[in-house]
Amino acid sequence: MTNISLSQNAATFITLLLGLLTQSCAVIPDHERALEKINPQAQQIEIVGAKDTLSQAKVDKALQKLSPDEQIRASLENHLKIEQSISDSHLFADNAFTLLVDGETTFGKMKELIGRAEKNIHLEYFTFEDVDLGGVTLKPLLLEKLAKGVEVHVIYDAYGSQQTPPEFFESLKKAGAKITVFHPLEGASLKQMNQRDHRKILIVDGKVAIIGGVNLSKTYQSKGSFKTYKKETPNPLTDAAWRDMDVLIQGPILADIQRVFLENWDQTQPLDQTHFFPKLSKQGSQFARVIATPATKRKDTDSPYYLSMLSAIESAEDRILINAAYFVPTKAQLEALVKAANRGVRVELMVPSFTDSSLSLLVQRSRYSLLLENHIAIYEMQGQVLHAKTITIDGVWSAIGSSNFDYRSAGINAEVDVVILGKEIARGLEDRFKEDMKDAKKITLEEWQKRGLLERIKQRSARIFEGFL
Repeated sequence: MTNISLSQNAATFITLLLGLLTQSCAVIPDHERALEKINPQAQQIEIVGAKDTLSQAKVDKALQKLSPDEQIRASLENHLKIEQSISDSHLFADNAFTLLVDGETTFGKMKELIGRAEKNIHLEYFTFEDVDLGGVTLKPLLLEKLAKGVEVHVIYDAYGSQQTPPEFFESLKKAGAKITVFHPLEGASLKQMNQRDHRKILIVDGKVAIIGGVNLSKTYQSKGSFKTYKKETPNPLTDAAWRDMDVLIQGPILADIQRVFLENWDQTQPLDQTHFFPKLSKQGSQFARVIATPATKRKDTDSPYYLSMLSAIESAEDRILINAAYFVPTKAQLEALVKAANRGVRVELMVPSFTDSSLSLLVQRSRYSLLLENHIAIYEMQGQVLHAKTITIDGVWSAIGSSNFDYRSAGINAEVDVVILGKEIARGLEDRFKEDMKDAKKITLEEWQKRGLLERIKQRSARIFEGFL
């Protein structure tokens, strides 16, 4: 779900408003200044495998296999050097990834992984509810594992999980779970309340993880369809299916994911990390990097995923496919997409036709004219609420995670995304995009120019708030 919903109760709205007044809108990093400090030619790409760091000869050989197109490979290598400097995280080899489409698939896999846990279970989520994992809800499953001696550590966002009954967390605490509340909604942290932990992470035994856009939210368990929605229905979002994407991860990269989880842990609750970092073996042949964005940003490079995504778009040679749950692009993001399209790159956007943030939808549509005039294809998903946050470029560079294509992810929230290199995941995301196109409406410039004056005014006016979205 989005970070600011118009459907919250009055008390929450007032609290949020106070927070917004004490915090300016998102401070977007100057990507040109940040990137111009980097000299890609002076770097060597480093890749860490299950056993050791790859030699330069092995790195060169691995990069050669990523794409048969020499120009794509050259642009990708240049970008990877930039990404390496920005992210301050390793590019890992020997990993395996499996796409998990929608909440039901993710929850089923979570049930399986949690059920197999032997040492510890780590969960960090913006929205944390007692979801049905398929025959059992999350709480009794965690209580069962706690009773067997498995450690359970939870980080949840106070704003995103405000509708969850306090008893849910108290019962876990009483059973031995340790819990961190990110930026509680109280006076002591009022100045921080606009910064949220928007991450979605599950780690089991330090050996397997799930990252993506799926919250621990009951909204995914709606079996309704927006296609049957009638205007008299008070809230179509409760009846519509939610379209999302997660990725199951195994391999050496798990060590970095574990470190990301610990970033937001409450240090007044020390943890015994003895079993957090097991020896990790080769699980596959894919290369990947975890990019974590902190909530507190003091300099341009504190928004590493935002900068990396811009660099990747600027490096694109052939095609860019984006799933944007909340398309509220910064000026730099808009410019990067337009420039890509103007140099001949095929740019396609999948965006929602309805969502839980009316303001985001208005801002999204206010940008259609510019995008369409520059030959960028726009598809609005029908019948489902689009919540996925994915991007794939040139069939070789892909990203899946919690970051939206908006100001909050660029300059306010804590996020986590995984960048995956190679054809396998890119092909999976492209195939999914094509499948979604079947039930999407393509927006044409001719049609869009016929919209009414009132629509134009509302869409344009909504941009006043884009720095908060």
